[in-house]
Amino acid sequence: MNISLRQLKAFLGVAESANFTKTAQHLHLSQAGLSATIRELESQLNTRLFERTTRAVVLTEAGRVFLPTAALIARELSDAALRLRDMERQDIATLRVGFTPLMASTIVPDTLLRFAATHPQVDVEVVDGSPVEIQQAVENGGLDAAFGAFFAKVSGLRREAIVPSYLAAVYASDRREGRTAKAATTAHAADTGSGDMPWQALNEQALICLTPESPVQSLTEEALFRHKLNIARRTTVQHLETAIAMAEKGFGIAIIPSFAQSACLRYAVHCRPLVPAVSFDFYAITRAGAVPSPTLTAFVSTFEQVVAELPRPSAG
Repeated sequence: MNISLRQLKAFLGVAESANFTKTAQHLHLSQAGLSATIRELESQLNTRLFERTTRAVVLTEAGRVFLPTAALIARELSDAALRLRDMERQDIATLRVGFTPLMASTIVPDTLLRFAATHPQVDVEVVDGSPVEIQQAVENGGLDAAFGAFFAKVSGLRREAIVPSYLAAVYASDRREGRTAKAATTAHAADTGSGDMPWQALNEQALICLTPESPVQSLTEEALFRHKLNIARRTTVQHLETAIAMAEKGFGIAIIPSFAQSACLRYAVHCRPLVPAVSFDFYAITRAGAVPSPTLTAFVSTFEQVVAELPRPSAG
């Protein structure tokens, strides 16, 4: 059995309010996150704690028996945590942050080096995962913050726009020996003189797409529909860097967010902004009830500085 304080607080909150929505707001969780937490606890105890109807949420008999014990344990754990925090015996602070894999491999290393130079007393733990995974980790308290293209507002989370971005097209460099990809030829033919690529240049082209749950892919699909474009062939991949690598090999044109352009420097590809521009923000997300620490604020600032100084790949 592995019952957590988070689960106990969720149970006690619902027991007191008899309302999942109010409890979720109070604990700065989404309603889906709260429901999942209660299900986890019920699974640990192998019993139902609440009867849920369309009109009410009430404790079961097992829930009423468990209530005083849960309240005692939660109170003792909270008091112990406060006592340990007040002791202030730790000289090393820990910051836990989440990134998508491409950002973790391209921008985070330089950010960590620069941050360590100004904050040597801070240990930074980096978790890389999909946007959904790192968002859930922030929501559950496993991460202090996560960085990514989090377009949808979620109850219980605070978003801070930190890097402006836009969609860009990546295609194979025809400077490589033997490169005759149609995508590269079409991209050059669509030169606007400013290094931009019109969306119409993608008509009847092969595209390398991200999975449907990707926020970037959702923006891409909206733009393709808006410009009434037909796609000759789609190749779907999960990660942005895979899409860039596939573009280098001539499988088609990849659509990436501009904040990922630094990864293109490792490949023989061109990268050009798509026009009319599809602009959006890269966000840092934290729990809505948590006050950002000076350490986290400094880390975000360092990340912004590193992104601003990144070299940009050729526009072809």
